Amino acid sequence: MTTLEQFIQECKDFYNGSPWYGSNFCKIVNDLSPAEALAVAGNGQSIALLLCHMVKWRKSLTIRLQGDENFRARDSDADNWPPLNTLNGEVWEATKKEFSELQEVLIEELGKREEAFLDEYFYKEKTYRYLVSGVIQHDIYHLGQISMLKQLLRNAQKV
Repeated sequence: MTTLEQFIQECKDFYNGSPWYGSNFCKIVNDLSPAEALAVAGNGQSIALLLCHMVKWRKSLTIRLQGDENFRARDSDADNWPPLNTLNGEVWEATKKEFSELQEVLIEELGKREEAFLDEYFYKEKTYRYLVSGVIQHDIYHLGQISMLKQLLRNAQKV
């Protein structure tokens, strides 16, 4: 298996497969109610906010893969960490849908590439290998946070 094939498989496992680290994205996210997704934790974050952030960086990768080499995502972009008061049930549902659509685009775009693509530079000294690997790691990291917040919310409701 090539590295590119491995990245594609990791994206598939992350989304709705059987990842080594535990539950996949769909299993963790799809049964969340809007109220759970919008609940603000003690650290000022919500599951919906984390998913908006994940969408931002997945979108950054897919935009580049679709040919916009000049696109630059920044931490300060308004859609990276949108204000909590802009999030609601409709935004939650739309964000889940967008993440699913980005999953399809990501798999499709990576599937069009050859292995050598990973060593091409997308910005200064950063390769696509670095970017794709980073987005996968980023998604796993934040999915862990979402899973933890979900458990904390549901355990608090039992008290």
